[in-house]
Amino acid sequence: MTTLTKTSLLLSISAMTLLFNGCATPGGAGMVGYDSNVKYGDAKAVETLTADFGSTDLQTTAESMTQSLLESRFISNTHQTPKVRLRTINNLTYEHIDTKVITDKIRIKLLKSGKVRFLADKANLDDVHDEREFALGHSGKETNKNLDSADYIVTGNIRSIKKANDSMKDVYYNISMELVNPQSGEVLWADEKEIRKTTSKASVGW
Repeated sequence: MTTLTKTSLLLSISAMTLLFNGCATPGGAGMVGYDSNVKYGDAKAVETLTADFGSTDLQTTAESMTQSLLESRFISNTHQTPKVRLRTINNLTYEHIDTKVITDKIRIKLLKSGKVRFLADKANLDDVHDEREFALGHSGKETNKNLDSADYIVTGNIRSIKKANDSMKDVYYNISMELVNPQSGEVLWADEKEIRKTTSKASVGW
């Protein structure tokens, strides 16, 4: 093999190595993928992309309802921390809204306050029952008979009214929640969050 051939071979190998390294780590070590426009933003920043129910609406609703519930005398003036079960909020709007995200956020805020104890919601109750049956089968002792007994349940609904003309669209949201005594059925606390959003017509439809 001549010196010229060896030199050409070494240059080819070096070029291929640089090419592969460039594909694996563009822009420096620790980076994966090609050029991207993805950027991290502020999760709590006001979101105004559309008139649909968005992240800002979710956050303000959870904050408002949590604060109102914590200030109610049935939570703030009790000697014993009440056990609460948070039911799914019913979505009665024209659009898809993941209401479990709202209830999860409210549950987290209430638990962090230390003023409420939460029981498993309906979605997780089967897993709780399975775990209890498993424990009882191994211990031979019956414990936690009152596992499913809640002092209060929290229910809620989301409704909306949408109106539009040739140039504008107006959407009104009403989120209501109630604290109910499951034994008597008495509504002990209720509050609502109202949201109104307007938007101009886009160049192609709404």
